[in-house]
Amino acid sequence: MRKTIAIFSGFYLPFLGGIERYTYNIVQKFMDKGYNVIVVTTQHDFKLPSIEVSEHLKIYRMPIKNLWRKRYPFFFKNKKYHEMLNAIKKETIDYYIVNTRFQLPALLGARLAKEANKKALVIEHGTTYLTLNNPVLDRVLHKIERILVNKVKKNTDIFYGVSNEAAMWLETFGIEARGVLYNAVEKEDFEKYSYLIPSKKITISYSGRLQAKFKGVEMLLSAFVKLSKEYNNLELVIAGDGPIYQEMVRKYTQKNIKFLGHVSHEQVMKLNNQSDIFVLMSKIEGFSTSMLEAGMMKNVIITTNVGGAHELLLDDSYGFVIENSEEVLIETIKKLISNPESMKEIQEKVAARVLKRFTWERTVEEFEKAFVDLER
Repeated sequence: MRKTIAIFSGFYLPFLGGIERYTYNIVQKFMDKGYNVIVVTTQHDFKLPSIEVSEHLKIYRMPIKNLWRKRYPFFFKNKKYHEMLNAIKKETIDYYIVNTRFQLPALLGARLAKEANKKALVIEHGTTYLTLNNPVLDRVLHKIERILVNKVKKNTDIFYGVSNEAAMWLETFGIEARGVLYNAVEKEDFEKYSYLIPSKKITISYSGRLQAKFKGVEMLLSAFVKLSKEYNNLELVIAGDGPIYQEMVRKYTQKNIKFLGHVSHEQVMKLNNQSDIFVLMSKIEGFSTSMLEAGMMKNVIITTNVGGAHELLLDDSYGFVIENSEEVLIETIKKLISNPESMKEIQEKVAARVLKRFTWERTVEEFEKAFVDLER
């Protein structure tokens, strides 16, 4: 008889983000291994059905208010909400998984698990506090975040991180993580999208959300403009949308900078295959999906010391973890450009590490070990 896993997450596909991709991939692998899966999330788009049922998968999209609809959803506790909540309570659920420790669906999942005399497994995807980039507002936000975490802690003590750094971050809230359930890649994507593209250009890429001050896209663009004055064989491709997308498109108009906007997973993987160097000068990460996928597709990774970076890039022979500095970024890229043989060796080595250590098959095996722990 199939067991049932319920996953509570603030958002789910077609909303695109690292947590949503993580959730989607474990859902697929759980179903492949013979589980039924229920996803409890929010209706971030009115066009999406409230309840969606397919073979072995049911999605509940709870009604939410318009305020911060696509950033931090608040439940709209109308008649429809209570009808859906009652339907969820009637489901036979064996394991409860909660994404993040502060979104309201996470609080709901932890509470429903306790009501069913079970404990939810909470997955931490971050390595720092939430921020509004305002010191005064951030102090208030951090207090709210602690209050929300304490609510979750009252209902479960089972916490994991998507990287060692994410697991260690939980200590900030007095939480000792049980282990790590790594973010990962779909290894079949390597064979599907890996093919030779002859080119004399060196392609530098970034894929992800374009958000001011968080992901370092502004720094990458500024550095690239300066590098382009010294090298005529470079191109930069930016895949992704976000609040600063239009501003960046208007500001950077030179021909060797391409903005793709919102693209599909397939287009991102094709870009990863075309690209030589992937840059993520981020301030906040749990363990970047984009970084893992780029590494798998033989990109040299240049990133900052954020979640999972040192777990993937053990030393400079795997890629570069650098300080969050435009000057250091420029020097690192120059060093790579001047030594193509070294660049090739790093590309091969990081791809091998990703495919050996960070696959969804391995992560789901660790989930099943965690389920055994839940049943004790």
